[in-house]
Amino acid sequence: MQDNQDYTRNYMATIYDVAAKAGVSTYTVSAVINRSAYVSPELTARVEQAVTELDYTINHLARSLQTRQTMTVGMLMPDIDNPFYAKTVRGAEDKLREAGYSLLLGNTNNSIDEQTRYLKLFRARQIDGIILVMAAGDQTEVDRAVRSGKPIVFAARRPAMDADSVTADNVGGAAMAVEHLIKKGHKHIAIVTGNKDTSTGNDRITGWQQVLTVHGLQAPREYIVECDWTTQTAFQVTKKFLLSADPRPTAFFVANLLMMIGVVRAIAEAGLQCPQDIEIASCDDAEWLEVFHPPITTIAQPAYEIGFEAAALLLKRMKNPKQEFTQTILKPVLHVRQ
Repeated sequence: MQDNQDYTRNYMATIYDVAAKAGVSTYTVSAVINRSAYVSPELTARVEQAVTELDYTINHLARSLQTRQTMTVGMLMPDIDNPFYAKTVRGAEDKLREAGYSLLLGNTNNSIDEQTRYLKLFRARQIDGIILVMAAGDQTEVDRAVRSGKPIVFAARRPAMDADSVTADNVGGAAMAVEHLIKKGHKHIAIVTGNKDTSTGNDRITGWQQVLTVHGLQAPREYIVECDWTTQTAFQVTKKFLLSADPRPTAFFVANLLMMIGVVRAIAEAGLQCPQDIEIASCDDAEWLEVFHPPITTIAQPAYEIGFEAAALLLKRMKNPKQEFTQTILKPVLHVRQ
């Protein structure tokens, strides 16, 4: 008796079992499960009841062998601690779920070695497509993945190659933030940015430079404070910069929220006050910014929309691999605070 119970518990019901229990064909079961054809409400109810009673689940491995699709998309991001990327993943996941796809997530820690490892893993697992927020550095493995024909959409960071991408207007966003600081009366505005070998780092420097130039203000190289997008590094490089800057800036444009936290800490440790001594405008936005005193002006990036639109573009690419590449640029929004 025990052996029979164990067998029953470990046995996985098949589509044939569901069809037999519901008294319908396997075609009808497939149509109900996949919503691929009309089935009367009565038969649908019978199939769904049989699925529930038998605890039937789709054998995705068997299906992938038949269709050569795994119904899985891989997504790589450089920093899972960054709230921006959490929203980007949420957007991608919501869109992919609508289409019946699962999301396999990888965090590269902004490391090219980790990015390479994940890209090779994704290709080995035969996932159907990739959404990639690139790490900073050499993109040899990315080039290889693109040349292999694997559908790839680049999100948040723009690639140097001709490919599908969904990004924010980083030049325009930086320009809005710096324009705001200039209107507040600032003439010495420094920028704290992430890696310059990423499109986001480069574009935000470009926006900063353009607006200062238009207003006849200097954009000295020493006012470009570069780090790696993280709080701790931003704190360290900003603290060092404040000790040597001459003249000391009266305002900072900071290229993401995590770095902004480090900059605020560096200002405090230098014995300065924000905004009395140094004013800040930052890229990215979050609800918890309201607890800062005073609240910080930000450029809200469309993080969720970037993920959602990247997934939508990937689904189109997987359906039609020969379509022309699309570069989508979404607009950020200036949130003026104190």
